[in-house]
Amino acid sequence: MSKPIKISYIWNRENIDKLFEASYKYQFNNSAKRFIGWFFVALLQYGVVVALKKDAYAILLFSTIMLFYWYYGKKWIAKRRAYKSFESSEFKDKKIEISIGNDGFSLASFGAEASDSKTNEHWSWDEVQEVIVLGDDIMLYKHPHFHYIPSNGFESIEEKSRFKSLVKKYGRLR
Repeated sequence: MSKPIKISYIWNRENIDKLFEASYKYQFNNSAKRFIGWFFVALLQYGVVVALKKDAYAILLFSTIMLFYWYYGKKWIAKRRAYKSFESSEFKDKKIEISIGNDGFSLASFGAEASDSKTNEHWSWDEVQEVIVLGDDIMLYKHPHFHYIPSNGFESIEEKSRFKSLVKKYGRLR
């Protein structure tokens, strides 16, 4: 066995922003719900046209509010939930270290202080459903959560390349 791949980064607000944007876009693009959403939007737009023709201002107001919700509100609400979850997370502003080898993923988190406790977790390759490469960054999907790995978490480009090769070997790369 070759030496394990090491990933190290701080889980901070900047990373939660990147994770939210990447996972929101990924989930929207790979979900059957988007087709239901398109149907929903088409009905609401039809409602706007009917309301304007019939001077039904209550329907116009309702359709307009629902369209604003669909295009802006639901993402804003989901982002607020993500920030709230981050603020109450035990990993907030902690250093995350991941070691990846043939036996799976070993995750460790350390507090800012040397006296802070260390949290360890191990995931076998069977527990990780998929590894998603989104541009420079990577997301691990272990039901029901996404685990974000920023591109600056890798020591070098060679380490990132080794990681992708290992993930491909186990059939988890998407």
